[in-house]
Amino acid sequence: MTTQLSTDTARTIARFNEAFRLRDTAALAEVVHDDCLMVSAQPAPDGTPYVGKEACVEFWAELMNDTSTTFEVEHVFSDGDWATVRWRYRFGPTDADSVLGVNVTRVSDGRVIEQLGYTKTPGEALPLPE
Repeated sequence: MTTQLSTDTARTIARFNEAFRLRDTAALAEVVHDDCLMVSAQPAPDGTPYVGKEACVEFWAELMNDTSTTFEVEHVFSDGDWATVRWRYRFGPTDADSVLGVNVTRVSDGRVIEQLGYTKTPGEALPLPE
């Protein structure tokens, strides 16, 4: 069942993703909450926390300004004030030059207030079943 809150969250995430795709820092900043907390996907094991709108927008702007890379949104799930975005980050012409990842995002008052990034990265395999 889709609630109004889920619909509002989905709209906020759509605005965030579109601003990111267009590399529009000003539009992105409009949908970032003043009290935003963003935890990057790297370095393992916990990522790096960025606290406050300015720090978060600065981090995302650095990614957006690197025109040799792209983020492709593959799917968005939203429920209440939470959303999950599955994406592919490309840094070369083939799938071997990319990684899959997920952002878990919370929205408050139509703006992103929390975002946690996770990704599959190349490197030493973990002791998990394949």
